[in-house]
Amino acid sequence: MASLRSQVESERQTASSSSMYQDFSCGGHADAGHWNDPPTVVFKPHNLQPKKKQPETSPNGAASDTSSFMMVDKAVTPNGTAIAEEAESTGNRNAGSATAAKPLTSLVDLPEAREEQATTLTSTLRRIIDSIPLNAATPMTKRMIEDTNKRLAFLDERLPALDDTLVSSACIIALLIDKGLLSEAADAHRNLMQAGYEAELKWLVGIKRVIELRQKSA
Repeated sequence: MASLRSQVESERQTASSSSMYQDFSCGGHADAGHWNDPPTVVFKPHNLQPKKKQPETSPNGAASDTSSFMMVDKAVTPNGTAIAEEAESTGNRNAGSATAAKPLTSLVDLPEAREEQATTLTSTLRRIIDSIPLNAATPMTKRMIEDTNKRLAFLDERLPALDDTLVSSACIIALLIDKGLLSEAADAHRNLMQAGYEAELKWLVGIKRVIELRQKSA
């Protein structure tokens, strides 16, 4: 035990007298710089102004100046101006066609009074059906004519209860059929079917049959 204590004491004296240990308790030990000080170049001022950007060059060697570009509300194509002008002129033509479209009332002579419209409606449809020659008609066409006559008879019964707008619209369709304007008559009939007259579907289908029969006879 004594020998171990003397050995530790001997090593402590050796360490205190060695030149590899320094006393850092006194000031001035770091006057020449410390081992972990950052390099002095870090604290030197630097000129941090950005470099002037050089103009970009295009593939053909010419410098490109993007400041000269402008946003234009036209198609981004080599002929963008022509495309924009063509679209504008097309829109003007369409607007002119819509303006030039005439109402259906200008294509026919519609009576003003409701009673006259009702009479014109039924008499015109009957006359169109009667004008179809039966001797050259096929059996299917004859059955269609018979079915149409039954539907028109139902129209005669319903006329007193129909509102003025429906009578006027149906009369216009009959007059269009009579004048041979079958495309206009079909469009007007389609609009009338979409107006919600489910209770009048029976005779409305009869008017549709008149249009079809007139198309076949034509």
